[in-house]
Amino acid sequence: MTDTTIKNIKPHNHKQLLYVQSKVSDNTLRQVKEEAKYILENESEFEKYNKTLAGNIEKEYEVQKSSEILKDDLIALANEHYKQTKRNEDYPHWNLTSMWINFQKKHEHNPLHDHSGNLSFVMWVQIPYDLQEELKLSNCQYSNTPTNSLFSFVYTNVFGEVVSNLIEVDEFYEGTIIMFNSKLKHLVYPFHTSNDYRISISGNLTAESPPKPNMFSYK
Repeated sequence: MTDTTIKNIKPHNHKQLLYVQSKVSDNTLRQVKEEAKYILENESEFEKYNKTLAGNIEKEYEVQKSSEILKDDLIALANEHYKQTKRNEDYPHWNLTSMWINFQKKHEHNPLHDHSGNLSFVMWVQIPYDLQEELKLSNCQYSNTPTNSLFSFVYTNVFGEVVSNLIEVDEFYEGTIIMFNSKLKHLVYPFHTSNDYRISISGNLTAESPPKPNMFSYK
């Protein structure tokens, strides 16, 4: 081996938190599904939320009961996300500023977008399709990365490359919540094999006091 003056080489890695994930109880999921069913059966009683959203989904409504049902779980997830990025500071007081339900039909999609607030979340309530059947469709056959029905985060890595983090949402994701930085861009690909709705709930949280500029910086 050639002698060299280089000594004590130290690696330096960059950590980037994408999201935190958990699952609600069966009882909580049951209650949320009950409200979703009621909304579908009584749509005229609920205000459509489409005008404030970036999506291509016809049926999106503000939710009421589920915001109280999920509030404690959402705050716990927000605190965990905050803990992962600012470990030595007190948790802020979180306000749930908006929350809506999506009834996504076959072929509908949500284009690339981000949210307002500090943190945002998605909870999957009903997945009506078989994921493997979606990924077997002809439009996926010649793709290195089949995307039918998937949820994707899109961001720039430390090398300046635009990359995707795909989540293969299937029936086992019912009741799963993910919490992420509101400025983290994401999209939802369409599904094609079911005539039922893919139901999800989304929303935003803000800290009660204006956050410091580096409140959600990554260490």
